[in-house]
Amino acid sequence: MKNIIIFDADGVIIKREMYFSQRLAKDFDIPEEDIMQFFRNEFKNCAVGKADLKEALEKYLPLWGWKGSVDDLLKYWFENEQEFNEGIVNEIESLQKRGYICCLATNNEAYRMKYLAEEVGLKNIFDYVFSSSEIGHLKSEDDFWKYVQEKLGVKNMENIIVWESDGKIIEKVSELGMRGFLFEDVDSFQEKMNEILGQKEIEYKERRLA
Repeated sequence: MKNIIIFDADGVIIKREMYFSQRLAKDFDIPEEDIMQFFRNEFKNCAVGKADLKEALEKYLPLWGWKGSVDDLLKYWFENEQEFNEGIVNEIESLQKRGYICCLATNNEAYRMKYLAEEVGLKNIFDYVFSSSEIGHLKSEDDFWKYVQEKLGVKNMENIIVWESDGKIIEKVSELGMRGFLFEDVDSFQEKMNEILGQKEIEYKERRLA
């Protein structure tokens, strides 16, 4: 039996004080509604690998009054959203030592995913990394999780625990038979995981002794 724990990136592994659109609006005095036009439209295709982020952003730079290049904008974006939640990273290491498979599942476009995986080092933390830009589907879609299930070779979806920052994704994974939990802070995470995994390990030992 595989015991798998899946973590969201932004808001769980990566600290998020505010969304990129909010930070950009605040730092450069840009109307947030102008920024959200991009995220409501072109970014959706970027997030599933159907459009190139740099090309999609080009037409918005004049609208936003951005004086630098697209690469300058991405540098600002990525470098301001890369700080680890060290408490959760430590918990992941502890879980892996106990034999649990820990995975990342994120809605991220290709450039930022590569940055997080290689520059920030997320690929060195997790056993598996699943991103919407690679899979071609968002986490709100069944096909994203079907891909994850196939890659992990899991038959019983109840063996998958998902920690998310988005309540709608928790609803989706619960519909598919996984156990989803809303991440709030490290202390509540530890408390809930001790409750869940403590009971699972007791049940496993009882089956072995039966």
